[in-house]
Amino acid sequence: MTDLAADQTLKFDTELTLSAASFTGTPQLIGTLRHNPVIMLFKNQSTVPVFISDENGSTVGTTMISGEHFVLDCRGNHGGAANMGFGKGTSFYLTGTGGTGGFKISILYAK
Repeated sequence: MTDLAADQTLKFDTELTLSAASFTGTPQLIGTLRHNPVIMLFKNQSTVPVFISDENGSTVGTTMISGEHFVLDCRGNHGGAANMGFGKGTSFYLTGTGGTGGFKISILYAK
């Protein structure tokens, strides 16, 4: 099987994570997707608001308050595209200032 969203079995990928103790106020790489995601879980488990983007140094993205979580279902929101979501190789960057806890992106992909 491939890792396209039309495949039938889900598999967890390595969780992308960044400790809030390392937040510097400048964009930092959280990680890069190794597979095309079917479901993505974005979790701000830190004590500070953060800005997440798929562009380093960009103002294009979203701010997440402390404790905020959201789920992106790439299969359910495909519209007219066969696989609507962030593609394999997409990097995510986080901007925040020091705090405790961390930020995590959990990925489920089709296998």
